[in-house]
Amino acid sequence: MGFPHGGAKKSNIESMVPPLTWKTTRRRVSALLPYDRNPRQMSKAQAKQLERSLRKFGLVEIPAIDLDNRIVAGHMRIATLKALGRGQEEIDVRVPSRKLTEGEFREYNVVSNNTHGEFDLDILTADFDLDELKEFGFNTNDLKLNVDKIDDGKKTIEKVQCPKCGHKFIPKNLSP
Repeated sequence: MGFPHGGAKKSNIESMVPPLTWKTTRRRVSALLPYDRNPRQMSKAQAKQLERSLRKFGLVEIPAIDLDNRIVAGHMRIATLKALGRGQEEIDVRVPSRKLTEGEFREYNVVSNNTHGEFDLDILTADFDLDELKEFGFNTNDLKLNVDKIDDGKKTIEKVQCPKCGHKFIPKNLSP
């Protein structure tokens, strides 16, 4: 069975291309071209988190482009920089040593966005309070926490149950 638009299956030509190396160089944000078939999408909440991160920390994770300035990875970062009025700014980008084959381009475009990390929930909940984690874009579902609401007469306190051990605790920012 074939793959639409050329698919991710390697052709004989792709198996003969030299290995890739990447270097960092600089390009103007406005010169970077979005890939018209980029499947990556973001929710409004994710876009807001990305904007917050770019404002606070700048561009830390640099985009990858092909030799023709077509964006392979980093579409959302580039779009957000443009929306923030930073289109004339020069930024670091990663560029391959040779033109990517269409299969390589499409594969990396998807693979680079499909790295869902796992977190040690014990460390997260010990080092950050729930308000901080929510500010970072997490919610109780992301953290796999069971939250009980307790009304102590003054405020509602969220009591959390660890999904690993079942221990219930009040996060440090809500402790009396």
